[in-house]
Amino acid sequence: MAFVTRRAGIPPLQACLLVWLLAVVGARPASAALIQPLDGRGNFHSYIDVVNRWRGDDRVDVLVLVSVANGDLGSKDEDGSLVARMRLEVTLTGPDGRTVTRTRQIRTRPLDPRDAASRSLRQVCGVLLTDVPFRSGRLECGVYDVNRRRPGLLSQLGRSDARSEAVGDWYAEEGPRAALGLSLDDPLYLVQAPLASWNPESAAEATESGGLLGDYVHPNRIYGIEQDRLQMVVPVWPPAGGTTRAEDLAGLRLQVASDDGIFAFNDSIGFDTRGRAALAAGRPAFLFYELDVNRLPEGSYRLGLAPLGGQGRGLVSGFSVVWRLGALARHQDLVLGEGFLVFQGEERERFQDASPTERDAMLEAFWQQQNPDPASPVNPVYQEFQARVAYVQQFLGGFGAQGPKDGRGEVFILLGPPDETQREPLPLNYRDQDDARIKVYDRFAPDRPGSTAKGAAPEGSQGSNPYESLGGIPLTSPVSRGAERDRVKMLYSAGQNYGFELWKYDNGGKPLFMNRLSNRGMGQRFLFVDRNGAGEYQIESSNIIQGEE
Repeated sequence: MAFVTRRAGIPPLQACLLVWLLAVVGARPASAALIQPLDGRGNFHSYIDVVNRWRGDDRVDVLVLVSVANGDLGSKDEDGSLVARMRLEVTLTGPDGRTVTRTRQIRTRPLDPRDAASRSLRQVCGVLLTDVPFRSGRLECGVYDVNRRRPGLLSQLGRSDARSEAVGDWYAEEGPRAALGLSLDDPLYLVQAPLASWNPESAAEATESGGLLGDYVHPNRIYGIEQDRLQMVVPVWPPAGGTTRAEDLAGLRLQVASDDGIFAFNDSIGFDTRGRAALAAGRPAFLFYELDVNRLPEGSYRLGLAPLGGQGRGLVSGFSVVWRLGALARHQDLVLGEGFLVFQGEERERFQDASPTERDAMLEAFWQQQNPDPASPVNPVYQEFQARVAYVQQFLGGFGAQGPKDGRGEVFILLGPPDETQREPLPLNYRDQDDARIKVYDRFAPDRPGSTAKGAAPEGSQGSNPYESLGGIPLTSPVSRGAERDRVKMLYSAGQNYGFELWKYDNGGKPLFMNRLSNRGMGQRFLFVDRNGAGEYQIESSNIIQGEE
């Protein structure tokens, strides 16, 4: 339907209007619609939006929309063009154990090599669960890249597809109508949609693909540099039997407020003749709304809609505004891993619960604090951090949503490269790892090169104390209690004879920011052991974590 808007610039966050909006919206449980889209995580990142669509007073369909960057998908040549293939698996589980499941195979349109590798161009698809018989439960969504295998030997042998998964609570009202006043259904966010030419009836069809909705849905809800006009369609339901109250036909009040409470924008939306007629006849009207986001600063926003009549059921939803191309082109796992590494405690929890745009804002504020010249647009500290992350990704096990995947990578990023490294990818003597272990606790222990200097165990077997002379050069005296403790702990594990690396920092390293390994004196020692023989090293011993003798 058409609408009339009255725009007025209002000072940031007028408390009375915000309280009124929340009071009307408050009748609706917070989980009725997703405030922000879900983050699909795993081998790649995805955005997942969930939209309830009522087909009558007692029938609801659930539309699950997915958005994935082209560059995160494996593309294969098919008839001279690159094509990506995905499999969507969605399951809704009710409180009584009943399930509604749908699987859909998707083949993308042919892409040229540059488009296929782009991280700012995205594939959008959906799954429609029809006539869901329950009104609350658990949503599980899996996005599988058919062209790419999950990392790991077992996954390769089992031909397990790379995946991005999300799990969350789902809720729908008992019906689309409120007892009194208008009722707003879940919003559907759009991008580059020709709203002026749309027929309201076409918005009632929630389809997986094709048609106007299939072409213009925008699950990630990110506006700004990608699309500078926020667009959405919201079903508006009258009470049973229609409405004749003038207050109900007065329209809707909208407020857009930044999550940090600094910026707010208010708007009122009136119904046209066609919309009034639909509501009076007891049928839902479909509200198309468009907002120029050029006036909005970068950040995350809450959008509240409520009937002006003061009765009914409103909604609260959220979207993001991004004005930097780098924020769109960056893999979300790198953002999550960066925050996981630099934040600690409650700040880390707040970062992980934040929206993608809020995470970028938190990281930007953090790195600005580390900038030696805040007036300069170039931050050498962050540049060095990025260089270390790149090195870890290539040489030290990789970097993911939980930060470095290898213990060496974490220490490398936090302290920089070591002053000295002892590498034994395949130890030739059963005491090599024990020697490295004692050097962690005794920085002045001598080197014992070769096997003769280490001595031989009685009768060809390892003695109870490998640090004694036993015919070789004594490593230290008295025996290191810390090394002995670690040796006993590893005595019956396979990793005792696997590869290891001993990292030595003589001058405290070069930390870029305060962290759990910085400012702990000089002479840090770290022993990394390949515990499972797969080339993934973890911290086994450290004189600053476990203490020094």
